[in-house]
Amino acid sequence: MKTRLAVAFVCVTLMSTGGSWAADNIEASARVAPSAVTAAVAVTAVATEETIRPWIHPKFPADVREKLQSAVRIAAERIEEVEECGDLFTRLGTDGVVTLNTTLYFPVAAHNRRDGICRQAAAYTKVGAKSTFVCPEFSRLSDERAAMFVVHEALHHAGLSEKPLDRSGMTSLEINTMVGKKCRF
Repeated sequence: MKTRLAVAFVCVTLMSTGGSWAADNIEASARVAPSAVTAAVAVTAVATEETIRPWIHPKFPADVREKLQSAVRIAAERIEEVEECGDLFTRLGTDGVVTLNTTLYFPVAAHNRRDGICRQAAAYTKVGAKSTFVCPEFSRLSDERAAMFVVHEALHHAGLSEKPLDRSGMTSLEINTMVGKKCRF
């Protein structure tokens, strides 16, 4: 797989005081700070599978971390190899693989899991945000389904809105259907 990469440099501050799941006490909003944990994407003209490495919070359970790594790899392959899939990002003015590489994956905090977010979705991303929050159940998805959700969330990172916040946007199901069709999941 070959990919063009742009320069990306992202810093985040993580605040944790312990908890039953790694995300329970992580600050929900990532803030730029000089003493932050740093994730960087290498500057290169041609990328290989080894350079498809978004930042994944180190306190994820191993099964969620492994599923995310696999899903991102599959998502990047589809974006690169299936023109219609890559075009989903091009229409939003960005490169899909660069978007994947600049995503920051965090565990969903306990209070959000209790409020039912993880009953409705495996992950969520605010439109335009680089942070994607992932539920523990993500690890139970098939690799292809997990990759479809990674693309769905990356589209939000790239600026795609969704109902109900955008009345003219697609529903989550409509986005999943579009991603499934265009990216051949």
